[in-house]
Amino acid sequence: MGPEHGVQGDSARRVFPSHVISKSGGSEGLGFVVTMNTAKQLLLERRSIWSGLEGQLLSDDPADLFNLPPKTSGFLVKTVAPGSPGEAMGLKGGRKTATIDGQPLGVGGDIILTVEGIAVTTAADLAKIRERTSRLASAAPVTVTVLRVGS
Repeated sequence: MGPEHGVQGDSARRVFPSHVISKSGGSEGLGFVVTMNTAKQLLLERRSIWSGLEGQLLSDDPADLFNLPPKTSGFLVKTVAPGSPGEAMGLKGGRKTATIDGQPLGVGGDIILTVEGIAVTTAADLAKIRERTSRLASAAPVTVTVLRVGS
């Protein structure tokens, strides 16, 4: 394998092994490779935040189905990892799966509306939240507005 080249034609060393996604565990499938500079930045230079949450952003139509206030969206929590910051905050994951517009959706979990005053509506908002929370001291409180069934 030869070197990869960046946009300006500069040579970039690869990080090995690349990650391959396949159903059988073999070498067929989709592979991912990142440059050493990217790996260094992501793993060593940037502070990483792990919430332990899995879910999805709600677009306008599903948000309406969940009776969110007008022009409000949020992050629908599907699962919360044991021992995670999300579990320590008391967040709840979905208990059932529903199919909406042909897509499976974990339902019954919390819907996060804001984090540190930032509305959770787009992927750009998630980036802003990551940036803001990465500047907080370790174990600092984080303010989250949550919509929960029955509350």
